[in-house]
Amino acid sequence: MRLTLREKEIVDILKKEPLISQEELAGRLNITRSSIAVHISNLMKKGVILGRGYVFNERVSGVVLGQSGLELVVQDLAGEGGWRPARVDTRLSGFAYQVSCCLARFGMDVKILTVVGVDEDGDRVIHSLQEQHVDTANIYRSSQGRTSHMVRLSHRNETIEYCDVFGHEVFEQLLEVWEWLLFNCEWLVVEPGLQQMLVQKMADYDNDRLPALCSYRLLQSGDELPDYLAGFHLLVLGVSRETQIETWFEKGLALLESGLDNLVITDGFNRVVVCTRASTVEIILPPNQGFDIREGLEPFLAGLVYGLSQGYQFRQAVRIGSGMASTTGVSSA
Repeated sequence: MRLTLREKEIVDILKKEPLISQEELAGRLNITRSSIAVHISNLMKKGVILGRGYVFNERVSGVVLGQSGLELVVQDLAGEGGWRPARVDTRLSGFAYQVSCCLARFGMDVKILTVVGVDEDGDRVIHSLQEQHVDTANIYRSSQGRTSHMVRLSHRNETIEYCDVFGHEVFEQLLEVWEWLLFNCEWLVVEPGLQQMLVQKMADYDNDRLPALCSYRLLQSGDELPDYLAGFHLLVLGVSRETQIETWFEKGLALLESGLDNLVITDGFNRVVVCTRASTVEIILPPNQGFDIREGLEPFLAGLVYGLSQGYQFRQAVRIGSGMASTTGVSSA
């Protein structure tokens, strides 16, 4: 939750002078003692101060882990012969880039854990994130490779993706560097390709202190749901056709029985099914909030995380997520 300017002033003073009295604080800011008391109370409600003695809560609201980089999107306009007209766009993209920008847009305090090269594209990624109020202090800049590049080719109803990105071994090494941030946040949103790595890392920690682990899967024919997904708090499954929702609902029940807290399944255009161990809710998507699951699952996940982090019920969180997914565009590079 964002602080007011006055609250930020108070926090800055208290961190430097934790023994200052409310009377002195009021005099310093030229406001009444009763106003200071109200501000202190609000800071406690927001979780910034944990109690008497001005003990600060240094937990991060949200952390996003994954790839960031440059994406080339080529959409075939169905030309024939040697000349094939197409729409070509270059944009900043990647799971971590997209999700962190969406969360920051909601006003959530978010740190991004990603890797970029020591190059102009890396500068552009960082500058864009900073403009959108994402905390970039923990981005790792690698001299061993260039900033990630992705290519998406769309022809009629088919999409082919290519990627030149930092490998799992790079992120695995960085988990040690990022360990404090990963396990001292409230919400940890993880790229699909790093799911198993994170679950294995979290197995060594006390469950009572773990963050709410969130991610998604875009399902293809023949896919399965690995057992390690039961270690998540929120798992979103994207399917290509509405008729597949029931099939994956049945498969997802085993994960719920094994420990998964919340399972969300959607085709993006028609409906969303929310499953917990206690109940199942079906939510029909309004016509103006449908989205393409190939591009919309990341902002949809971000909207769900934000809604749940604010204490909303799933029905409202789904509305927030689908609204974000139906309107979000990726920044042009």
